[in-house]
Amino acid sequence: MRTILPILLGVLLATNAWASQQTTTVKVNWQNPEKYSDIRPSSGTKKAYQKRVISAFDKIWADFAAKLPAGHNLLVTVKDLDLAGDVNPMYRIDHSDIRVVKEIYFPRMTFDYQLLDSNGQVILAEQDVKIKDMGFMNSSPIGLGSTEFVYEKQMLKNWFQKTLTPKLTKP
Repeated sequence: MRTILPILLGVLLATNAWASQQTTTVKVNWQNPEKYSDIRPSSGTKKAYQKRVISAFDKIWADFAAKLPAGHNLLVTVKDLDLAGDVNPMYRIDHSDIRVVKEIYFPRMTFDYQLLDSNGQVILAEQDVKIKDMGFMNSSPIGLGSTEFVYEKQMLKNWFQKTLTPKLTKP
């Protein structure tokens, strides 16, 4: 019995170490968000709105982790964000600005990324990726829920499917 216990403990530790190495993650670094093109609140403080935007986008990026093979990691550094619509003091309701969403105010984002395999080797990497969705009002699945930042989420989903998915399905 004394010899079996250390063996079982060793197997358990090895299995746990292997499982932790197979964790798939998406890590997002927000570089100087206070300087982004547009994370302006229509009401409330800029700092609180910035936190809310970052939290919502972290969840969007985290959803992509489920689409990555086991053990793969996606490292992203967001450099700029311009949300769909525009907050303009000319448009106000009860002393609060409102975000006006028109086709000319399309969502944009600039970021760097690295896609790493389960061994930590870079599969794909690119700097200063600039994505935008100029047809966001016609192509986004609006009306299918009250998802905040639905236009930006669709833009990122399109980028992921076009850029990363083909690399993940190749042998």
